[in-house]
Amino acid sequence: MEFLLWFIVILLFAVSIAGIFFPVLPDTILLWAGFLLYHFVIADPGAGLPASFWWGMGVLTLLMFAADFFTNMYFVKKNGGSRASALGAMIGIILGVILFPPFGMIIFPFVIVLVIEMLLQKQALDKALKIALGTLIGFFSSVVVKIAVQIIMIIWFFVVAL
Repeated sequence: MEFLLWFIVILLFAVSIAGIFFPVLPDTILLWAGFLLYHFVIADPGAGLPASFWWGMGVLTLLMFAADFFTNMYFVKKNGGSRASALGAMIGIILGVILFPPFGMIIFPFVIVLVIEMLLQKQALDKALKIALGTLIGFFSSVVVKIAVQIIMIIWFFVVAL
């Protein structure tokens, strides 16, 4: 039985990493489900994960949530985008995840930033495209950050649990 439970924990971790690329999969929730399964079902009573682990996971989870928003904002501004475009990129991520997963979180920020820069900021098409491409760079950068953070979280789990 314990083997099956460990298999489920590892499966939850693997699917959580896949969730970075397919936002319909709740990556962070799956990761935490693996931690909780170990802590409450697999570990001996009173010998689960320490408080320092939970605090660390909380901080790293916040970092993963922030990665999507702040990398998009950074790359939009780095490419000359306005504050409105940076905000539009964040709104685009949220709308994209809700309305058209998994591709919406790539397409919506790009389109929203392009429209904002061309219509509201009166930028030329080439300049607006450069700024909108910053959202794509931001998305792929956030994927790299989220993968790295999840791998750190998983390694930390195994170091503490084993």
